[in-house]
Amino acid sequence: RFSPDGTRMLYRQLAKGSTIDHDRWGFQGKLVMANADGSNPVAQGNDGELTWASWSPDGKQIACLTKKGIDIVDLVTHQTARQLPRKGMYQQLYWSPDGKWFCGVANVGSESWTVARINAETGDINPVRSFQNCTPDWFPDSNHIIMSSRPANQPGNEGKGFTQLWMAAGDGS
Repeated sequence: RFSPDGTRMLYRQLAKGSTIDHDRWGFQGKLVMANADGSNPVAQGNDGELTWASWSPDGKQIACLTKKGIDIVDLVTHQTARQLPRKGMYQQLYWSPDGKWFCGVANVGSESWTVARINAETGDINPVRSFQNCTPDWFPDSNHIIMSSRPANQPGNEGKGFTQLWMAAGDGS
């Protein structure tokens, strides 16, 4: 992920020979911060720390999705400034450009693989699109989310249908 100002990037570094787990890549390896051109890479923690990291809109913090919650980490002090409950969110966490929301993949509302939105202040969660959705990210307006979706009851692909690119309002309407 590139920083909001485009000068830095975050990525996960895995040990040579590691196998990337499709559903757990944000938990694998260690978080590295580098300049946008890849120069000056600096590990930000150890393997399995600072998981599913996402930039704050001002680039001064990162949000990390952990098994215990959503940690807001200050990049100067490397301390957790605050924590929110994750409320079923389990991967692919992204902070909205206006700083008011997080989106990610959650088990919420009796559904798994649901794209959901969490209020960054209150922790309130709402489903955006349920059933077989993932890889959400924000439009610049912070009101719409783009995601992959596999709608139910599609023909083809041995009864599984096909993954499609969808847009939805963050409130789920």
